[in-house]
Order: sequence, then C-alpha cells, then structure tokens
Amino acid sequence: MTISFRISENAFKALQNDAKKNNTSLNTLANQLFMAYADYDRFLRKFHMVKLSSPTFKRILNAATKDAIVEAGRSAGSSVPESFILAKMGEINSASAVEYLRLMGAYANLFDYSEITAAGKSSVTLTHDLGENGSLFLASYIDALFKNAGKNVKVSQYENGITIEL
Repeated sequence: MTISFRISENAFKALQNDAKKNNTSLNTLANQLFMAYADYDRFLRKFHMVKLSSPTFKRILNAATKDAIVEAGRSAGSSVPESFILAKMGEINSASAVEYLRLMGAYANLFDYSEITAAGKSSVTLTHDLGENGSLFLASYIDALFKNAGKNVKVSQYENGITIEL
C-alpha cells in the first residue's frame, strides 16, 4: 500500500538517522514502527501498561522476596495477558498464548523469544538479563498464562532464561 504523511522535520531527521544507523531504508523503518504500534503499543495504552527499563525491573525484583516475586508473576500472568489476547486475538488458547509471548519478545524488550520444534515437540525459550529472580517471575507468569489458556506446560528455569515445553 502506498500512502503519504506529513511529519515534523525533527521526526523526519530522527527517522533518517535511525534508518542510517541500522543500515535499513526509511520505508522499512517506518513500516517497523507502524507494525509495533499495530501489534503492541496501541494495546499498552488500552490496558494502562507502562514501559519500564530492564535494569529498573531487575532492581524491583531484587528488592522483593521470592514469595512476593512468585505471587506477582502469577497475578500478572493471569490478568494482563488475558485482556491483551482477547482484545487482539479474540480468544485465549495455547496458540494465542504463544503468539502473545512472540509479540512481547518482539516489542516489550523484556526477553528474547525463540521457538523450536524437534521430534514432534515444541518448546519456547525466553532469554533475559534479569537474573534468577527474573526467571522466577517469568516462570510464574508463564504458568498462569498457559493455565488461563487451558494448557499445563513444563517450565524450566535458568539464571537468565526459561524454557517452556508446549
């Protein structure tokens, strides 16, 4: 689709600089920004979600007890994803839960998402730099997310990541 927009000179210069830094075209960068808005950012506003730096989140996690981290993960995993998934995809199931994680990996910068299928079994790995407490939070979050989707999953925790066996 071809379309034109009027944007401020400052915005144009920022886009040009970022496109050049990332060795990509201005058109590709603009499309990536539109996709980030369409797939993720517009839902942030709808559900009063905030963008938080990883170091700040890590400090919050490190100040909490293990029990509080588990409870926060369970609570967040059973409410936030459900609203997001219903608004974006219409129903909560295993596939929409995986798609939610893919989107979070692509746009939230909380973790890097990778998925692999081997010997007929699928697994998703989420790597992060939040340490052991980050893995504890994510494991609780993921467990609650998939329980709401009607699927029990096995979550393995590592210092800087978790693996979900689907």
